[in-house]
Amino acid sequence: MSLIGEYPCTNVTPPTVLSFTTASISILISLVATVGNFLVLLTVIVDPIKNLRSPFIYFLANLALADLSVGLVVAPLSAIYHVSEGLKTHLHQQIGTYLYFPYFIACTTSLVCLIILATDRFVAISYPIAYVAWLDAIKSFLISGAVWIISAALSVIYFTVGLNIYRFVFANTAITVTFVVLLFTNIKIVRSFRAQVRQWDRLHDSSEENIAKKRALKWEKKMVKALVIVLGIFLACFLPSCVCIYIINLCSTCNCVFIHCIRDAQLLLVMINSGINPFVYACRMQNFREAFKVILSREKLKGQHRITRAVSEGGLPTATTEVANS
Repeated sequence: MSLIGEYPCTNVTPPTVLSFTTASISILISLVATVGNFLVLLTVIVDPIKNLRSPFIYFLANLALADLSVGLVVAPLSAIYHVSEGLKTHLHQQIGTYLYFPYFIACTTSLVCLIILATDRFVAISYPIAYVAWLDAIKSFLISGAVWIISAALSVIYFTVGLNIYRFVFANTAITVTFVVLLFTNIKIVRSFRAQVRQWDRLHDSSEENIAKKRALKWEKKMVKALVIVLGIFLACFLPSCVCIYIINLCSTCNCVFIHCIRDAQLLLVMINSGINPFVYACRMQNFREAFKVILSREKLKGQHRITRAVSEGGLPTATTEVANS
């Protein structure tokens, strides 16, 4: 087994069951990530209740776009790759590059979006006046576009150094930096809330201020819960992924069946995160849930209207016409 170089088991065929299992899970991830992230983007674009126009929401939509690319491009390519591998054809050797290049672009974009979302919340809460004065919709779009350009530029390095080395560097830089930023910003947010609550407790004793304090305490509780969820899911997906990358690169005594299992697990763990993100960030936000309900109710009304119109125009049989015809 080579250390931090070419994939150590290139010339060893993985078990057929493993390849088809990975392909099946990839298809499932593709469906979940596509539907979930498409709904997030659709909700932001339609904005039925007109309360989804803020920089944070735009950054969230950019994250959904990155995760949608996993559902539409990376996961289907993973399914094709592993089906070909299971069937012992050579197609997977040809599409390997087409799988990992968009994979690294989407992963890098997703991680950078997580950093931006955490930083956005930190600045908005710690420096609200400066935040409102500086950040607007245009700058949000420019930042979002820059994220994709930087992610694509960094991913090009993959063609120069190869999959194994780039994957190892990715685990030691992008993932580590994202975790540190998420941890730092969320801790600072919680501390900022606590400091504000203590200040209100010392300076004010009116009923209105007590109400504001209770609201702040409730908000702090939600933020702490969000911190645990975000960090927990991030660690649950990316920490085992990093461990898998280390095993692939550093385990010189592991057999190739085990290495192939670790390789597929690492790929699936990262893709699973793209399917979970819309439920963590969007579906837990009340304004998103309300917008979802409005969109779904509109579609239901449209469907009922089409059925009613078809019946009135004679396009669908009614009970009366069926009895008459019989």
